[in-house]
Amino acid sequence: MDEEIKTENESVQEAEVEKIEKVAEVDFSEAEISPEEIERKKKVDRYIEFGLLFILGILVGIAIKTEATRRVTIGYDDWQMKIVKQGVDFNQMQVEVAKKSAQQQPTENQNQPAE
Repeated sequence: MDEEIKTENESVQEAEVEKIEKVAEVDFSEAEISPEEIERKKKVDRYIEFGLLFILGILVGIAIKTEATRRVTIGYDDWQMKIVKQGVDFNQMQVEVAKKSAQQQPTENQNQPAE
């Protein structure tokens, strides 16, 4: 049994030595990156970022359009809207403003000195 354990340990050590030797055989001089390759990678990264930004813009646009169609109902389907009575009557306000301005005009004319 001790012999089996020893042979297993030896085979594990040999495998580790082989891995280390294979790593040592790799030539790292080819691993240096040239300036042209760096520029090319930067361009590729830039194109990828633009593509992702474009996709994000499309998704945000779709989300905004979906929410807007749920909440904003101005346009072709206006005739289908339910008419809700508002607390403010703009026509009445316009009449009142016109009356006030008509009343203020004679008083302003009287306050102006004669030329």
